[in-house]
Formats: sequence, structure tokens, C-alpha cells
Amino acid sequence: MDKMIHLSLNSLDIALRKQAISAQNLSNVNVTGFRRDVYENFASLYLRAEDQLDTRAFAVTTGSGEFDEQQGRMRATNQPTDLAIDGKGYFASKRDGLENSLTRRGDMSVSVEGNLVNGQGALILSETLQPIQVPPFREIYVREDGKLLIEPINGEPGVTQLIGSIGLVSGEGQQMRKDLDGEIRPADGAPIVTDQNVNVKQGYIEESNVSVIDELVASMGYQRSYEMNLKLIKLASDLDQGTASLLRMPSN
Repeated sequence: MDKMIHLSLNSLDIALRKQAISAQNLSNVNVTGFRRDVYENFASLYLRAEDQLDTRAFAVTTGSGEFDEQQGRMRATNQPTDLAIDGKGYFASKRDGLENSLTRRGDMSVSVEGNLVNGQGALILSETLQPIQVPPFREIYVREDGKLLIEPINGEPGVTQLIGSIGLVSGEGQQMRKDLDGEIRPADGAPIVTDQNVNVKQGYIEESNVSVIDELVASMGYQRSYEMNLKLIKLASDLDQGTASLLRMPSN
């Protein structure tokens, strides 16, 4: 009974954690470029002490920080500062107080300080991992290789000026994961290095790759698992009480 109760308690914990991950995905379904968090792999480890009858079960968690790399739907916006990556790859970015990271979020704009930022307020970095300063412009153009050109507001019409290149990382041969701060970085802790081997589309944004239907169906399954394990715990308790009553000394 002891083993059954511990296993059911671990299963309850697993169901709750999976529900939390599903809720996290659903809350970000409308976030541009969001990558769906993948459910962690859970298991139970049994530990038996030598020369003792007591057995304990412990929850084992692997795969923390993994996410679904499948590309979300590309939506045309015709906004020149909206960018999307077609295929694999990431924009290099940096949020206040955090280390450099990677993002698929391409709803970009120019901040009041003149920096190129995305909808989250993160700085979009150059190929040398520096903030990109954007002078006042009449038109802005982004090539497929990330080169950023503007038609200066005080320049000749039709004459463009190269102001830098957006930092792009293909991630080829690297495993990525989400850190505790929610940012994507190399899983091995290696520093971010741009390679510009990424295809950028101007006037598009990539939507979240979360499927609402899949998440809702999965959430219902986790709820059923939770309820089933509650019943198993109640059953184990009833069996323990029944066994105890059989072993109880009869009273006079």
C-alpha cells in the first residue's frame, strides 16, 4: 500500500505540473513568435533501504526547458518593421538586466532612444551583439540576410544607407532550451554567436505555434489522471484500514 500511495502522489504532482505547462502555453497563444513549452518527462524512482520493508517512490523530472521548434503560421502585415524568420533560426536579443538571448519575436519598432526593439521591449542586437541604433528614416528595408537599410529622412528620395545587420543565429548543430527567465539560449551554456545563416522576411510576423485545441484536449486528460489518482489514494487508504482491522486484537 505504501508504494501505491507514493506512486499515486507522484502522479498527482506530475498531472499538476503538466497542467501548469499547458496553461502557460494557452496564455501565450497570441504572443508573436512564442515557442510552445514541451511537457517535461516524468517518472518515478523507487528507493528501497537494505534490510528494511519500507519503500519510497520519488518523482524524477527530465527535459526541463525544452520547447517545440515547429514554425508558427506566417502572417502578412505589410508593416516594414515587422520581421519573421522563414525556417530555423533566431534573432539575437537582450532584455534589461538579463544575458543575451534568442527570440523569434519579430514585431519590431524603434524606441524613443532610437534602438530597434521588439514587442516585448527587448533590444534587437546586431551581428556583433550590440544594440542597433536607427536614425530617423523615411523608409526602412531589411534584406533576407538581415542587412538593415534606411532612406534617411533628410536624404535624397530613393537613396538608401546601410546602418548595420540584425544579429541572426541559425542554431545549426546546437540544442536550445528556455532558461528560468523564459529566454532561449544554447542548452550547453555556450555564448551566443551570430552566423547570419537565416532567411528573414520583411512585412510578416510569425504567430505562436501553440494549438489551442491540442492544449485543451491534453488539459482534460491531465484532469482525468488527477482524479483517477485521487481515487487510488482513497482505495489504498481503505485497504490499509481494512488490513489494520483484521490484525486488531479482539476486545473482551
